[in-house]
Amino acid sequence: MPNCRQAVILAGCLVLPLLAAACSLVPAGGRADLQATLSFQDEPGGPVAFQSGQPVPTFDRQPRLTQDLNGPWRFDPEPLNTTLSLTDRKADLKAVTNELGQRADPTYDDSNWSTLDVPGTFNLPPSRTTTAGFYRKDFAVAPEWSGQYAALKFGAVRYIADVWLNGHYLGYHEGGDTPFALDATKALIPGATNTIVVRVDNPEWGTRDDIVPWGLADWWNYGGVVGDVWLEAVPSMSVVRADVSPHLDGADVSMVLQHRGADILKSGVEVRLWPAEVTQANRLNADASSLVPQGAQPLLDRIIDLGLVSGDSVFRVAAPFSMRDADLWSPSLPALYVLQVTVTAEGAAIDDLFTSFGLRQVRVDSTAPRILLNGEPIVFNGVALHEERQQPPQKGAPAGGPLTSISDIASVLGRASKVHADLVRVDHHPPNQMLPLLADRLGIAVWEEIPLYHFTPQTFTIAMDRGIPQQMLAEMALRDMNRPSVLFHGFANESTGESERASALNTLRALDRRIDGTRLTGQAAYGTSPSDPTSANLDVAGYTMYYGVLYGGRLSGVAVQSALQEAHRKYPHKPIVVLEYGHWADDPGDEAQQLRVFNAYYAQLAADFDIQQNGFVGAAVWWTLDDYWTQRPGLTVENFGLFRPDGSMRPAAQAASRDFALTAPQTPPPNVTSRGVATAIQPSQRHSLLLPYIAYGFAVPAIFLIFLILVLSRFRPRRPAW
Repeated sequence: MPNCRQAVILAGCLVLPLLAAACSLVPAGGRADLQATLSFQDEPGGPVAFQSGQPVPTFDRQPRLTQDLNGPWRFDPEPLNTTLSLTDRKADLKAVTNELGQRADPTYDDSNWSTLDVPGTFNLPPSRTTTAGFYRKDFAVAPEWSGQYAALKFGAVRYIADVWLNGHYLGYHEGGDTPFALDATKALIPGATNTIVVRVDNPEWGTRDDIVPWGLADWWNYGGVVGDVWLEAVPSMSVVRADVSPHLDGADVSMVLQHRGADILKSGVEVRLWPAEVTQANRLNADASSLVPQGAQPLLDRIIDLGLVSGDSVFRVAAPFSMRDADLWSPSLPALYVLQVTVTAEGAAIDDLFTSFGLRQVRVDSTAPRILLNGEPIVFNGVALHEERQQPPQKGAPAGGPLTSISDIASVLGRASKVHADLVRVDHHPPNQMLPLLADRLGIAVWEEIPLYHFTPQTFTIAMDRGIPQQMLAEMALRDMNRPSVLFHGFANESTGESERASALNTLRALDRRIDGTRLTGQAAYGTSPSDPTSANLDVAGYTMYYGVLYGGRLSGVAVQSALQEAHRKYPHKPIVVLEYGHWADDPGDEAQQLRVFNAYYAQLAADFDIQQNGFVGAAVWWTLDDYWTQRPGLTVENFGLFRPDGSMRPAAQAASRDFALTAPQTPPPNVTSRGVATAIQPSQRHSLLLPYIAYGFAVPAIFLIFLILVLSRFRPRRPAW
């Protein structure tokens, strides 16, 4: 065990965050006043999320008129004024535009700029010199875009993005891992060459305490346009998104519709529910409509008359359904369905939206305690991962760069399946949106989280006051609303403070319930304090545990079991979720110790799995699946992986594969086709049944009480002799 590595990691994991709790490790400086761009507004039919003036759309790929903007872009590295980047745009847009200069001019000569791939990054490891710059791309727009409304969609830009199209400022976004869309209608020029410029500022971690994440972080901070970019056209009357809240016998479907312009349209929506067939041929196709089997008949076909729609309006429309003989989503049977929403105007179809979803229910049985999936006890054997390209390895290290293609993501999830893992904890921030989509199809559960990483009382207060964690959670939840594989939402990792952290966690849980409510909530608290009280209002009690690795003396199963039991005593009605346990493997000696750590921990964890009597551990996640680049001081690559960068398995991976298989779910079939008999639930049916249900609920107890009184009145008690 290299003493220097242990000292570096121990200082990073324990000493620095604890010091930061008492005082800021970065210059106090000013505070960012850049406003969050997402909010909720009450609209007819229910609350709707808005961002940058428009309702938050689906980011699922759609069969609409689309212009893919991925590929080579020009890039001009430029040290930007981060204080300016984080200042309210109402006050500093002129200064930001001055910094832009002539770069947005269509005649600007960018031939001396470098070329970067989008999606991608401007700071591949080991280089950390570039933290900001300007992206630029010229592209031709066909005449058929005339008369359309255009949305410019970004999968992710890390960390602050300002966007211009043909010299027109479209807006900004803060947060490096979640999608956003900007209205490009007025700026787009159909039938001509258009120019897009994106100003990207990715502040170096540890230089400010008002960004998320803010300080020490044990992974590589990839900056730039790290997600897909595309233009999408919609007509004046369109479906913005369709949210599915699943049940075991059906689902609630809520559609957000938007009308723009002065025309008056007699409108309607047709809601169709299709079976889905996932095969080797379509598994990597992001378009949900590709999952509908050829020649299939809809399981449900419902038409909803919207009447006359005019003016600028946004509203929700509900289309719930029930289903008999439904195939429920699980790791052993990842059954999916496809929802198609068609908007009609004057009887003609003008817009289509497709999304895949699954029917499932995950909840906690507090009497055990244990996790129930579709009513059945389940325990998860998990692996954690950082979204980073592994191959081809460079001098024994990972290739580096963010995962940007669905084939690369499939390769990562394939390695997880190879060791029989049925849960992945993805990074400490929201993953590429293709990962949960592919996990849906492969039958792998997902824990996704927002990057409140090593936060302190001070940084919790700053971040929550700014509203950035709330925005990140909302963007993640809205993006992955229809992903059945996402069973857990995590709110923080290894953070300090008690009242500030508890307040933040409670606020985030309330927001999560408001948006969705079908996932379990948790955090990854320090395992050094199993009695940490801040998980009280979360669904599961999550911990990272490194007894005998980073703290707690020599490796000992007794110490691990003692910590588990203490956590269980603190939370007797919550499943315990161990979100990290592991050891580095820098050399053959470390690989042997990594194996010993796995064996020691897994023996204790398995003894407490919640699928057996008196068990309480609902999931255990090995840190990590693969090695990864880090910006932790004193290190360059963290060799914690079960797999080496060349794809070969370390001894611990072989042990994990053997032991995980003992409780792993049945391997899904290669092709999964969903079935069921669906019926639309009409609003009038619900309302007409409500009063009878209420009357029934009151009448039955009342009749029983009257009967009991009559029976007891026949028996007169004798007077006591005394």
